[in-house]
Amino acid sequence: MGCIASKQSQNASRDNPHSQLNCSNDLPRQKLLTLETKPEERKSKQPKSLDKNKIVELFQAEHQQIYRNKKFQHDYFITEEKVLLNGFQGKIFVVENKVTGLKRIAKITRNTLNNEQITKYVDDLQSLKKLDHPNIIKLFDFYYDDKHIYLVEEYYDGGDLYQRLSTEMHSQEKIHVAFVFQQVLSAIYYLHSQDVIHKNIQTSGVVVAQKSNLLIKLTGIDDLFNIFQESDSDISYRAPETFNDKYKWNKAADIWSAGIILFELMYGKHPFKDQNKQLTIQNIKRNNIKENIDLNTINDDAFKLISDMINPDFKMRPSAKECLKFKFFKTIRRSSMKITSALLRVKEFQRKNELKLILLSLMIEYLMPKEERDKIAQTFYKIDLNNDGKISKTELYQQYLQRSGKEDQAREEVDKIFSQLDINGNQFLEFNEFLIASCNKTDLLNEENLKNFFNKLDRDRSKQISANELKVFFYNTNLSQSDWQQVIQLGQNKEETNHKMSYQEFVSLLTEN
Repeated sequence: MGCIASKQSQNASRDNPHSQLNCSNDLPRQKLLTLETKPEERKSKQPKSLDKNKIVELFQAEHQQIYRNKKFQHDYFITEEKVLLNGFQGKIFVVENKVTGLKRIAKITRNTLNNEQITKYVDDLQSLKKLDHPNIIKLFDFYYDDKHIYLVEEYYDGGDLYQRLSTEMHSQEKIHVAFVFQQVLSAIYYLHSQDVIHKNIQTSGVVVAQKSNLLIKLTGIDDLFNIFQESDSDISYRAPETFNDKYKWNKAADIWSAGIILFELMYGKHPFKDQNKQLTIQNIKRNNIKENIDLNTINDDAFKLISDMINPDFKMRPSAKECLKFKFFKTIRRSSMKITSALLRVKEFQRKNELKLILLSLMIEYLMPKEERDKIAQTFYKIDLNNDGKISKTELYQQYLQRSGKEDQAREEVDKIFSQLDINGNQFLEFNEFLIASCNKTDLLNEENLKNFFNKLDRDRSKQISANELKVFFYNTNLSQSDWQQVIQLGQNKEETNHKMSYQEFVSLLTEN
């Protein structure tokens, strides 16, 4: 049974070096001023009072040091400070984009990396920006200078998962645990399919997207700890093999960490955490589950899954994909789903050309309200029956068949949708592809959004978008310069091909049909 030989028999190091990234003491501790101006009172989302002089006044002394990056200042202003999460070693703030007014989370930490390390970190962050899953916190922007590193992420306000379930769930009602933990595993399954290992999964890093739902988000994948592996953060979720010398991280370590989260959700206690770090490491390595935990209080299905996930032998642990097939998740009953307005928009979506898809993808990333994104994410989750973070033809076919009851009609609809939406041709709908088709285009493509977004792309303020200006938003693509010029030409009027797109051409392309 892995880590637990039986429910009756429970019992069967070293410190991390002090991290060069442990820098929270260098950051200001005083709570930041909260800006009084409400978003709806702002003109063009940026009031005149928030000029550069006002910003300097608000963030003088200690605050000015954290807000010193000019590019970050140009794009965001800080509205409030948030409580630290997930062992993050720095400061966390709520920020608003100066153009769109959308809320984001900004994580700011001291930059103690050398040139080689910062190059690697930037490369990793560029790759992480491409991650596309409804249960993973989205990284939107990042900045760095010689003093600080700034990560700007998707906003959430539903709180810590463990606290949320503790206050809302009756002691014997465990169906919510299966529902939320399935989403955690779905996120891990997706990460592992992209050859990304999280390395720091813990309960405080699993958050709820909104107060009104149980859409789960996994955080922390972009923290410095995940790249350089030296930290004073909570080690109680680490697998036993990770304390060995010269250990090389693998996916099985993430499975162990997730298993500890499930243990906490089911039993209400951590199995190994003790009074100090050394005792905790000893308990993990020796598989000493606390004696005051009665292992008989949960059902056999949950016990089997936990036991397999926290097996001391990492080679015996199931993969995330295998975990999702356990009987424990059979208690979940996905609602009988009618075709929502989002799905109707998917059905009606017309794929015009690659440039339109590129621009829509960027607009969604920078302008889509959190509430709409989360609502579409919930629809996506209901269709994604095997929780692999993408929708297959079979999964979408089941939804349309349930609606129409006609097999031929359902197949025809699904084939048409995939021919229009499967941008990368991999026979699956990724989350971003689903967002492009199902978002509310009327709201997204309003005049203010179009102007703001065009100005964001028009970096040299020439009132035209060049191939080079568009190219900077896409890191490490296989497209050559001539390819990008051809992409730009897709949005140009045939009478004039100067490899640039005017505002009129931009609007015409996006609002056609």
